[in-house]
Amino acid sequence: MVVGSERLDVTERETILPALSAIEHRRNALATLRHRDFRLLWIGQLISVVGDQIQVVAIAWHIYVLTGSALQLGLVGLARAVPYMTLTMVGGAVADSMDRRRMLVWTQAFQMIVSGWLVYATFSGNVNAGILYVVTFLGGAAQAFDQPARGALVPNVIPPEELSNGFAMMTLLRNTTMIIGPGIGGVLIATVGLSWSYAANGISFLGLMAAVLLMTPIRVRPAASGNNWDKVVGGLRFALAQPLVLMPLLIDFATRISGGSRALLPIFAKDIFKVGPQGLGWMNSAPAAGAVIGGLLLGSAGPLARPLMLMVTAYVVEGLSLVGVGLSPNLYVALGALLVMGFCGVFAEVPRNTVVQMLTPDELRGRVTALASIFTSGGPMLGQLDAGAVATVVGAPIAAVLCGSAMALATIVLALSPSMRKGYQTVQA
Repeated sequence: MVVGSERLDVTERETILPALSAIEHRRNALATLRHRDFRLLWIGQLISVVGDQIQVVAIAWHIYVLTGSALQLGLVGLARAVPYMTLTMVGGAVADSMDRRRMLVWTQAFQMIVSGWLVYATFSGNVNAGILYVVTFLGGAAQAFDQPARGALVPNVIPPEELSNGFAMMTLLRNTTMIIGPGIGGVLIATVGLSWSYAANGISFLGLMAAVLLMTPIRVRPAASGNNWDKVVGGLRFALAQPLVLMPLLIDFATRISGGSRALLPIFAKDIFKVGPQGLGWMNSAPAAGAVIGGLLLGSAGPLARPLMLMVTAYVVEGLSLVGVGLSPNLYVALGALLVMGFCGVFAEVPRNTVVQMLTPDELRGRVTALASIFTSGGPMLGQLDAGAVATVVGAPIAAVLCGSAMALATIVLALSPSMRKGYQTVQA
């Protein structure tokens, strides 16, 4: 791979990716934590993302209690998706032109202020659905700058030969927090109320701020010359020239916009299984538990000969598992189906992230990470609206069946593209 080039031909991919893979899998993923700056980044994100997950569960529960509307649950995803998808490319350009650590401090500080406003409104009894949507909107805008900086920072703090292990650890982190966060959130809502749940999130931002301030300053290669618009769309141009970067992202986007299961969980918890906020915490935690199991298994595995084929298979099974949630006769069967969903999700995510980052030069990583975030994070946000709208018409169980079926079908259709068929044979991760 030639850093600084925006193109990488098939011959180079065939030669370089297997060689890198052989080196990477000599190490256990957990060993990547021996690098001080990566360890600080990982621990800081662990604290911050747990808080974020607490607030996600709290807002979903709060909205549904206030409105009783599946559609309004879906609108929470739209409120987050609009600013996120609009501003993320700008956030990627900024991440490629400044100290990414400083960028994270500013985004965390902004989100802490927004969270403080929500805490005040809730404690004072002046909160309503409109305020929850505004807070979600502002959080989405902050994440548009936060996520590109986080993703682009990982290759700056670990050696290239440990890149896949680093991303495996970040996936493990995110899914671990999705077990811890919703579980804590459900308990907090049930025991001390929504106000203290929001306060816990506000405090958690201090963790990542402290971590990045302790990290070693990182010198980022200046972005290529050109006008501001060229800098913003640089990641998109690179992806369009690299089908094996673009197509995995398109598949992820199609599956996530088809299968927005998270918007349906408060309905299952409150109205179908009647297990309250603690049950909602369990349902949010189950996919993450599956992902942690999958991440540990993947981290200890040898080189993956056909990672893109594994990714496609995982998405299909994940969609079928969502169908299983809709058909579940009780909470325990649904938790099992959600566990399988999370297990499959990690087997799609890690190969996808590793291939995309290995094919991307460092001066474009912020912008390519931003583009990837639009697909991989924007899709679920819009998927919540999709699932909520369908559930409004046909009910949550049938909506889960329809969304899961659409997820599997979308994967199969896109997986048959010529570039993907070639990638099954030539790419190793």
